Amino acid sequence: MGNTGEPAERDLPLVVLGEMVIMPHMTVPLQVGQGKSFRAMEQAWDEGREVLLIFVAEDEIEAYKTGQSTRLPPIGVVGRLEEFMKLPDGTARVILEGLGRAAVGGVLQREPFYRVRCTVLVDAEPDGMDVEALMDTVKQQVDAFVDQLGEVPQDAVAFVHRIEHPGHLADIVTYAPAFEFRERLEILNEIDPMARLRRAHLLLARQLELMKLRQKIQQDTKEVLDQGQREYFLREQMRIIRRELGEDDDTEDPIDELRRKIAALVAPDYVREQAAHELKRLAQQGMNNPEAGVIRTYLDWILNLPWGEEHLPEISLHEAQRVLDEDHFGLERVKERILEYLAVRKLAGTRMRSPILCFVGPPGVGKTSLGRSIARALGRSFVRISLGGIRDEAEIRGHRRTYIGAMPGRVIQGMKTARSRYPVYVLDEIDKVGQDFRGDPTSALLEVLDPEQNSAFSDHYLEIAYDLSQVVFIATANQLDPIPGPLRDRMELIEIGGYTEDEKLGIAREFLVRKQREFHGLTAEQLMITDEAILCLIRSYTREAGVRNLEREIASLCRKTARRVASAEAATPPPAAVIDASDVAGYLGAPRFSIGLAEEHDEVGVATGVAWTPTGGDTLAIEVLPVRGKGALQITGHLGQVMKESAQTALSYARSRAEQFGVDPNYFDEHNIHIHVPEGAVPKDGPSAGITLTTALISAMTGRPVRRDVAMTGEVTLRGKVLPIGGLKEKTLAAHRAGIRTFILPKDNAKDIAELPKKVRDELQLIPVASMDEVLTIALAARAEPVATRV
Repeated sequence: MGNTGEPAERDLPLVVLGEMVIMPHMTVPLQVGQGKSFRAMEQAWDEGREVLLIFVAEDEIEAYKTGQSTRLPPIGVVGRLEEFMKLPDGTARVILEGLGRAAVGGVLQREPFYRVRCTVLVDAEPDGMDVEALMDTVKQQVDAFVDQLGEVPQDAVAFVHRIEHPGHLADIVTYAPAFEFRERLEILNEIDPMARLRRAHLLLARQLELMKLRQKIQQDTKEVLDQGQREYFLREQMRIIRRELGEDDDTEDPIDELRRKIAALVAPDYVREQAAHELKRLAQQGMNNPEAGVIRTYLDWILNLPWGEEHLPEISLHEAQRVLDEDHFGLERVKERILEYLAVRKLAGTRMRSPILCFVGPPGVGKTSLGRSIARALGRSFVRISLGGIRDEAEIRGHRRTYIGAMPGRVIQGMKTARSRYPVYVLDEIDKVGQDFRGDPTSALLEVLDPEQNSAFSDHYLEIAYDLSQVVFIATANQLDPIPGPLRDRMELIEIGGYTEDEKLGIAREFLVRKQREFHGLTAEQLMITDEAILCLIRSYTREAGVRNLEREIASLCRKTARRVASAEAATPPPAAVIDASDVAGYLGAPRFSIGLAEEHDEVGVATGVAWTPTGGDTLAIEVLPVRGKGALQITGHLGQVMKESAQTALSYARSRAEQFGVDPNYFDEHNIHIHVPEGAVPKDGPSAGITLTTALISAMTGRPVRRDVAMTGEVTLRGKVLPIGGLKEKTLAAHRAGIRTFILPKDNAKDIAELPKKVRDELQLIPVASMDEVLTIALAARAEPVATRV
């Protein structure tokens, strides 16, 4: 084998192309930008349309463009310009046909384009059986390659079969997309046609083996895996390949991480089965599926909820007593009930179905902090959720997972926060739960707060049972009326009344003053508040059942003291501030409230009543004034319907007993009766002022004064019977604070006297009565005392 004919030397313009090798006998369209190759083609188009093509790697092209490269490849291709069309953007559209190989010689010029001397090479014409056999083999490989690849035009296959020269066949085969630049360059640089064809045969054989291997992998995978599993399989392959290449960042696959966590999850079997089922769905769908995020979030909730048994610390009643006394002043009955609960819990353990305690009382009396103290005493986690304003049932039970952004309800969220199956769970403001078109949250709470049902609480998001039976639920409420009957029936109600003055004084002295001094950076030497000053705050600057406003006023004193201390010169530290009752007005301004006090004299037609308010209790004077008229009844003082009816009842009772009281039967026909309750801007209602109205009315009829040191409460009937009332503690506290010495109450409320503060029981004469006759005997003075002239 050898070259036929004499090699022809040529001086041709040089065109440098990238990694797209144009073989002889091939025609390729190109678009060429400005540069040396552009100018070379432009010159060739004017000369003889022939150029010398060389092919270099992409990273070497820039050196040729700038003229910095002096190294030329050994073999190029002589090409002919079939078309050279300049375009408006400065580029040119070119059609090049490869004519034959050429050995590259020296560079003749570098500017404005390369011109190179080359020697055209002509392939030898080999013959023999081995040539024919090799060409048939290569053509069969091409057929197999096309079958594997698919979508190849049959004209192209027929063209390959018509090729009769081994070198031409090798050139055409190598142009297939499956071959890389370096492989094509090797074929181009091979001068011997048979050696070239053998190399092409080996490259085709390698590509066929790779394609068969890929097909086998795909076929084997398809038999056992669906689309999601194929993705998982490919990810595993990628991870292994990265690890073999040293590119693995040791990041655990999310599926493997979840599988490991589920295997380590301490939970009932049904929970593990549900988690495994969801993990299988996730693996099948793949992490790129839109639903993968929903499943992943669901699994995270299951894995982060507490499911297993836990070791609880031993309950110590002495420690619990210490904690309760340390955190709260007074509230003896409430503390006693809590200690009873803890004693039963200590003896019964987890066998006890936890009762649901509900602390009911005005704001600021320590309902929520009692729950925190119970958690401390039990050594359990503390969780609090506020139910005020909740109107959506899904806030309790959670949302179905079909909704975008679905989450479990607040109960399950609290369990995740607690990280314990045995927390103390405070449901704050349970009386302020509302309802609308989205459902009734109070009905959803029925299952949560029922010890017989909450062992298998069903949250719409989880869709599996969750055991709440060992949770210590504590609800708080300001009023009982808004709570539905079925929900109220599931709770054990513990009423927490307002604090007495002595209790407020003790709370302030033991807790509030010390706490606010620390918050404001003061020491006991820099600020001391006397008991008289605290009592002044309680009586003249706050009106509440709890101590929140009292704490705010103490904080105000601390702020003003802190400013004085901070403003003082370092060399002359300010003297210690001792705030007494006389100093309070200078710090806080004029008193804001005046407490109800007993009347100064016994007066006719004026009786002292007591009222319950959300901030505690207060006294009020009820005035009755008969004037000449035609028997009309006038009622003023912003009274409610029930209280107006009590006034009508009192008038009817007085008219029926007029003769017994020595009053002319025509008295009511000749007089108008005006009943007034002072502080007319404040709404007042309720039946408990019945006996006070009746006493004041009879006093005005008979001219007998009412004792100023007597206060009373009770509902009255037309027959003069005295019926029980509520809020006795707050009312007796108000009477005690006002300086009352005798307190008349219904006989049916006598059982509540034991629950009153000891100081009230000792200093107030409590007289239960059953009829108005007993009330009048006690309340009306035997003779009139001098009274102030009425205007």
